[in-house]
Amino acid sequence: MTERLYWLDPYLQQFTATVTAFTEHNGQPAVILDRTAFYPTGGGQPDDRGTLNGIPVLEVVEREADGAILHVLARPLEAREVEGRIDWERRFDHMQQHTGQHILSQAFLRITGAQTVSFHLGEELVTIDLDRVGFPPEAIEAVEELANRVVTENREVWTRFVEAEEAERLGLRRPPKREGRIRIVEVADFDRSACGGTHVRRTGEVGPIKIVKLERRGNETRVTFLCGGRALRDYRRKHRLLMESAGSLSVGEALVPEAIRTLQAELKETRKALGALQELYLELALPELERKVQPAPFGGVLIHLWPRLPSGLLPRLARRLSEGRPRLVILA
Repeated sequence: MTERLYWLDPYLQQFTATVTAFTEHNGQPAVILDRTAFYPTGGGQPDDRGTLNGIPVLEVVEREADGAILHVLARPLEAREVEGRIDWERRFDHMQQHTGQHILSQAFLRITGAQTVSFHLGEELVTIDLDRVGFPPEAIEAVEELANRVVTENREVWTRFVEAEEAERLGLRRPPKREGRIRIVEVADFDRSACGGTHVRRTGEVGPIKIVKLERRGNETRVTFLCGGRALRDYRRKHRLLMESAGSLSVGEALVPEAIRTLQAELKETRKALGALQELYLELALPELERKVQPAPFGGVLIHLWPRLPSGLLPRLARRLSEGRPRLVILA
């Protein structure tokens, strides 16, 4: 059984190990090590990336048959003694998002009574699915406030293993789905959950937690959120868009929504006026176009080209000119 170094020290970025088996996974070379700092995909968290003796690790998976951790490689590895290096930026991002998820899920439970039923950490977004629907805006704000207060309090986060019987007595946020030894992740005086993922040591490392979207999915609600560096990058992008919009509208950033509403109202009135003018143009243009119809064996032919005319008018003109008669009408 591979020793899982990421459980002992999730901050470990470099390690040495011995290859215990050379194998394949989906046609790619793969190895099993006696110890590894690479986290395999599982529990809603993606796998780590990095290198073994300089060879890129493309995927890390836990084999269902025996729990072996497969390190899928870009090319075959020949040596038995290896040096592994973790993609730290990716690992720390996952640690921020996963610890942030524990905090946010507990905040939802305390504020709204909603339990988290699933969790997914993607390349760009992170989601949790809650077992309730219909959250008012003020409840979402309260959840966000509580979660970020726990972050700024910089509470300790620690892990430990307990037997299933003891886990039942600990008051976990969600009961574990497995038997035997259970790994517990605890945010001091706030959250206690069964989890095999990688986490930061203190909540302050999570950084800001921001809810960005809520979607109803049947009897559940999907909450999309961002933590740490992801939240900062999202804010930076949205702030840039806001400032560009304010510049285009020649208003202060606080007045952008009102300026957009004014533009929408003006556009609605302009479209009404344009529609009326187009109807007037149709009535004036039809007699002139009728005079340009040339006789044909089947009826008539009309070909006409405008240097400028909204293309949306052409089908309306064509229908009016060909309606109820054998006539070929070509307008452009």
